[in-house]
Amino acid sequence: MKIIHVQSVLPEEDIITLKLKTGESSTKEAISKAVYHYLDYKAEE
Repeated sequence: MKIIHVQSVLPEEDIITLKLKTGESSTKEAISKAVYHYLDYKAEE
């Protein structure tokens, strides 16, 4: 598996909400968890 570094600009409020919903304290882990959740959800459709 090839790993690619990705950057994005998001509002601080969205990051705070994402951390709360994922239960992660770091932005990196919260985004990673959200992306994988989305990919799993889309794969089920």
